[in-house]
Amino acid sequence: MAFDGLRLPPALLPPEAEALRGEVRAFIAETRDALGWTAQSNFATSFSAAFSRRLGAKGWIGMTWPKAYGGAERSYLERYVVIEELLAAGAPVGAHWVADRQSGPLLLRFATEAQKQDILPRITRGECYFSIGMSEPDSGSDLASVRTRAEKVEGGWSLTGTKVWTSNAHYNHYMIALCRTAPASEDRHAGLSQFLVDLKSDGLSIRPIRNLSGAHDFNEVVLDGVFVPEEGLIGREGEGWAQVTSELAYERSGPERFL
Repeated sequence: MAFDGLRLPPALLPPEAEALRGEVRAFIAETRDALGWTAQSNFATSFSAAFSRRLGAKGWIGMTWPKAYGGAERSYLERYVVIEELLAAGAPVGAHWVADRQSGPLLLRFATEAQKQDILPRITRGECYFSIGMSEPDSGSDLASVRTRAEKVEGGWSLTGTKVWTSNAHYNHYMIALCRTAPASEDRHAGLSQFLVDLKSDGLSIRPIRNLSGAHDFNEVVLDGVFVPEEGLIGREGEGWAQVTSELAYERSGPERFL
């Protein structure tokens, strides 16, 4: 018997998700006229704070998050429709993208109540932007080899080290940095912690890493004794590996990976 191929019925979104599609397309047309943006194929390079604020005003950043933190408690399928339409249009989503995709969900899961109340509503309004502080000059895919260290000092922590490929750090407000808080041991995943770093902190410098066309999206972020208060620790000290791998799951599973 000849094989007739694998037949899969097309996926159908619920009516409330499909109804949202027309609203998103109208928003895209309206903001294109009002803000004068042009479509970009690389969403990460299209930074527009004005666009992000308008998107936040529609309730389309942090869509699935609790209302207590500024979210809309919409479904993940509704969020998918918004993301799909924004990416298809090449909309300038780079400002809020990392915060919406992974930094906010990480904070929802591990942050203190005070951190959530302070940061998350600003993200949903399209006013607060994040960079990723993982990769280092000698630590790319092997995150367990990071050398940036955080040492306890009075009132908080002192961070020293270098992060690279830090997208939009020259624009953004915060970076979530993976640091070593205990000496390396046989358990390479032990002794790591995550910190909320203000990118305007004293002792922090941002240097451009330009691509072959001369464009500036990536950065090298150097931390030279940057002070982070005690409340800047995210989650529990020493549990950074479990936290950062969960953050990577948000990063690697987004629809932008296949759209």
